[in-house]
Amino acid sequence: MKPEELTSEQKHAIIVAAAEDKKANYVTSLDLRGRTVIADYFVICTGTSNIHIRAIADGIMEEMEKKGHRRELLEGYSEATWILLSYGDVITHIFAETQREYYNLEKLWSASAAASSDDVADEVPEAPVDGDNI
Repeated sequence: MKPEELTSEQKHAIIVAAAEDKKANYVTSLDLRGRTVIADYFVICTGTSNIHIRAIADGIMEEMEKKGHRRELLEGYSEATWILLSYGDVITHIFAETQREYYNLEKLWSASAAASSDDVADEVPEAPVDGDNI
């Protein structure tokens, strides 16, 4: 089967829908476009058990395979406390609740955005004040 050409937005929509279809909890998306070269989106969700976490991953992989896209990376499937699925520009993190709380990717990435904004602000020269020599 020839893969359909999918934009990162389309991949993102398919992945979110598949996660929700498998009753993933707290499905969150981080739009990383313009902030990193790692990916355009992170999809983060939580499963209630190892079996549920694997079922969410399986559902996402099944839906993406229907469109002709195989994952580029699958990590953590056997332990199923944090499964990472990569489809290139869309990366999915499926967590057990304790793992999600511990790693708190949402806070990490929002802090990263704030830090990079502050760094840019620090590099902007101050406007000269009247009487200052330029």
